[in-house]
Amino acid sequence: MKKNVILALFMLIGITKGLAQFGNSYPTGYGQGSVGLFYGARIGFKFSPGIVVNSVEGLKNFKTATSDGVGLRMTVGPIADFYFSQNYAFSTGLLYTVKSVNYAVGSSFYSNEVFTAKPLTSDETKSANASYNLQYLQIPATIKIFSSQIMDNRTPIYLQFGGTFDVKIAEKALDKISNPIYQYQQRLPNLPSVFTFGDINMLIGLGTEIPISANGDVIFVGLQYQRGLTQINNSPEFADLMTKNTLIGLDFGIRF
Repeated sequence: MKKNVILALFMLIGITKGLAQFGNSYPTGYGQGSVGLFYGARIGFKFSPGIVVNSVEGLKNFKTATSDGVGLRMTVGPIADFYFSQNYAFSTGLLYTVKSVNYAVGSSFYSNEVFTAKPLTSDETKSANASYNLQYLQIPATIKIFSSQIMDNRTPIYLQFGGTFDVKIAEKALDKISNPIYQYQQRLPNLPSVFTFGDINMLIGLGTEIPISANGDVIFVGLQYQRGLTQINNSPEFADLMTKNTLIGLDFGIRF
């Protein structure tokens, strides 16, 4: 799976770099070439540390489950901006994104019929906390609107809005011997996944670009808010554990 992710990242870099070099120069310096309906394309790379906040609602066996704090995680990968006018661009990418999910459960969680039928083994311990790392390939589908240049050194501000489509590539339970949700999962037939195969998020961002060369290369800094729109526990066995993720991140990167 990791080899496939790396291959996909390199494929996107190669494709978007080829598009960016196709055609004549776009006069504003924001993009190059002519690609279909677009005036030009620019690619880049970004790194975004962020805080993940979980919204949790539990029913039946999971009625005691609540969110248990926040997690610091990151997003990294190539991006591509396709300009269809001087101040408007369609922005996408292929980003490796790690999110955390943290649950707290009450002591009565171990009294449900799953644990009654199959109690904890001598190697397992009770705990009130369950944590997971979720790894996604994230594909943004957003619009960037650039302001007029607000400083003498041609520094525009941009507003970004749209959504992201996240495809899960891995879920990892932390502290398995004391993770109550993992222990519950291991006692179910067929070992169903705790989390569904993907997620959809609303995205809003604000940032600025700082030119570093005459041909339009820039570094950028921004703030991004992603709100999960879908429940990420959709398998029948975990449908009563309803979780959504919200991510607040800082964007750092280069576009060329």
